[in-house]
Amino acid sequence: MRVLVTGASGFIGRRLVETLTAEGHEAAPFSRSSGGDVTDPAAVTTAAHGVDAVAHLVAILDGSDEAFEAVNAQGTRNVVAAAKAAGVRRFLHMSALGVTEAHAPLTRYWRTKWAAKRAVIESHLDWTVFEPSFVFARGGGAFAEFERLTRLPLTPVVGDGRYRHQPVWAGDVTTAFVRALERPETIGKRFELGGPQVFEFNDLLDEIARVTGRKSHRKLHAPAGAARLQARLIGRHLPPPLRVTPDQITMLLAGTECDIAPMRSELGIDPASIAEAYTR
Repeated sequence: MRVLVTGASGFIGRRLVETLTAEGHEAAPFSRSSGGDVTDPAAVTTAAHGVDAVAHLVAILDGSDEAFEAVNAQGTRNVVAAAKAAGVRRFLHMSALGVTEAHAPLTRYWRTKWAAKRAVIESHLDWTVFEPSFVFARGGGAFAEFERLTRLPLTPVVGDGRYRHQPVWAGDVTTAFVRALERPETIGKRFELGGPQVFEFNDLLDEIARVTGRKSHRKLHAPAGAARLQARLIGRHLPPPLRVTPDQITMLLAGTECDIAPMRSELGIDPASIAEAYTR
């Protein structure tokens, strides 16, 4: 199948293009680096002609209110409209754990990604939605910042660090897209994507230190309210990995624990642990 991949130059997009090609499909990359922009309806419509399916990955985690709306929400509506105009029925959409109606009022990311998910689900296309936890690969994704945290002599942690996350390897995420593409029975379904391990955040940092050959350092737990205030006042002026937004803190504290039984049974994926993924 020929698949239009929006966000093809991103962390997951690059890997999805590689996975599609390795599995005998043809990827049609669409990204800003190649002149493609989901905020341009005409450009997306042109790109959608001649493909058999769309894999929509584009989203932002930071920016202005206008940028969140234009990229995450309206950008998805543009891609849905382009698929319909081109007669493309199959639509694979990247959402995220935590993107729910209840969470929508709490952060700009959740609000605009909830609008995006609704646009897909209500599109009458043959959709499949993926809702991953933190997506990681060695030195990439969310773990790029977490790895930097573990290198500091004193590791800062928001709150008590007891909130729970279930990180998923990028290779398992791209495999999920390809498996769904090849399995019509996944149409009209949402799949939570996570790894086989659930960590409290304190323990997740220790595991990242361990698999990267470092010692765990003492942790400095900052009250969540104080961390949000700091992020609001000076967060943008801090260097990585301390540069965070209040919204990102809210989403971190919410956790990403999930049910991966359908991922295993319906997509046939036995997800990799962090240690396994770091050796691949």
